[in-house]
Amino acid sequence: MDAKKPIILIVDDEPAIVSSIIRSLEDDYECLGAPNAAEARKLFSTHAITCVLSDQRMPGEPGSEFLAWVKQTHPDTMRILITGFSDFESVVAAVNKGQIYHFLHKPWEPIQLEVVIRQAVQVHQLTDENQRLQAELKARNQVLERENLTLKADTIQEAAAFRDLIGLSAPMQRLKAKLQALLQSQSTVLITGESGTGKELVARALHFAGARKDKAFVAQNCAALPDSILESELFGHVKGAFTHAVETRIGIIESANGGTLFLDEVGDMSLSMQAKLLRFLQEGVITQVGGRVEKRVDIRVICATHRDLEAMVKDKTFREDLYYRLAVVPLRTPALRERRDDIPILAEHFLRKKALKFGKKTPRLAPETIARLSAHNFPGNVRELENALEYSLNMIGDRDTVLPEDLPDRFQGATSSPASWTAGAGAASLSGASPSNAESASLGAEGAANLPKDLLLDEAVMSLEVEWINRAMQATGGNISQAAKVLGLSRQGLHNKLAKYGIRGE
Repeated sequence: MDAKKPIILIVDDEPAIVSSIIRSLEDDYECLGAPNAAEARKLFSTHAITCVLSDQRMPGEPGSEFLAWVKQTHPDTMRILITGFSDFESVVAAVNKGQIYHFLHKPWEPIQLEVVIRQAVQVHQLTDENQRLQAELKARNQVLERENLTLKADTIQEAAAFRDLIGLSAPMQRLKAKLQALLQSQSTVLITGESGTGKELVARALHFAGARKDKAFVAQNCAALPDSILESELFGHVKGAFTHAVETRIGIIESANGGTLFLDEVGDMSLSMQAKLLRFLQEGVITQVGGRVEKRVDIRVICATHRDLEAMVKDKTFREDLYYRLAVVPLRTPALRERRDDIPILAEHFLRKKALKFGKKTPRLAPETIARLSAHNFPGNVRELENALEYSLNMIGDRDTVLPEDLPDRFQGATSSPASWTAGAGAASLSGASPSNAESASLGAEGAANLPKDLLLDEAVMSLEVEWINRAMQATGGNISQAAKVLGLSRQGLHNKLAKYGIRGE
């Protein structure tokens, strides 16, 4: 298939001249004609014009004024002025206002016209190629800058354990600062946060960068086992304590002696088991199932849950005294939608990790793919992002770039949101009927209940602002002018916010 021909626009009020020029050029170029500047403007709205030739003396707007408009609105289009020998002042005006590439005196030789057009098209193509290379260089520099920032972030804590806590956003920097302050602490820590936010990574960082790093780190998911088995796993059992207890076995609490015990999903523990865990935390001793001998154990306890333990305390489904034993130092892992600035960094990290696992060369993420990922709400958080990148790696085949269509199906439609964006008439708007007062109150109450408990107001506002800007940019195809109109901002105002949050636009 032949490459698309460059488009040449001839603007002259004499049809014979327009026809003559078209005949000279039509073998090599796609040619358009217009009798005046007003008609020529219309063609710019429907065609990507490479070069425009305009007569100076035309009814209405002269060529120099028209080419000045072309320079302002379509600066990449090459501009050539056709003049008579007596139009020296017009040439000067065109040079000053329209910054013309060349001017042709009437009459001209056909070969002269062909040479001028060919050179103008070559300059245009070189300019396009230069812009493309600059865009590629900028994109690669941005990748290097992100990697450089990641390396700088690692200096917050030299321990290798912190390297898995990837993120430069304000919520992650705050979390890392808290962890650094806790490295020499022996206090019990309660980590809360949605599923998939990396609670176990935080627990491991506390252990392997802390004072007990040379001792055991033992983890147990409390939701994975029924009470009878969980009690035996935690405290151990003596021979004959129950059916199939054919030998005495120590529990994971004793095996973690001197180190750290991590109890994941502690909110799923029954009230009976909660009482036994509380006794251990209070007394520091354990008794094996079926045994009578108490053993003193020295461990640091870190617990995690995705449940709202304070609400469970009110509902009498979680012991209040145990809650305050666990929540000596509460930490919260932020949801991925609260740290959207980290999505590009995390995506590149997981892509490298999965490519290494599968023995593949690490592909690059197309800018549109990063935009699609950044606009997603990620109900599954970081775990969902990691799985999405592994899926895409299986979809790209031999290609070296991950495109938006390589992401899972749930990324192909609109992001989950109470309202949807629709674009039309050069702008975007929110669609959907307004909720009733009762519905609004219900939504407001639900939203308030789900607000992060340690997210400051300015951070919540920033997170919401980033989300709405991303939605507006996605809905308008990245058009800054349209997105600014939707958001009620000036174009420069939106430019400032895009730069502040590192969001890309056209």
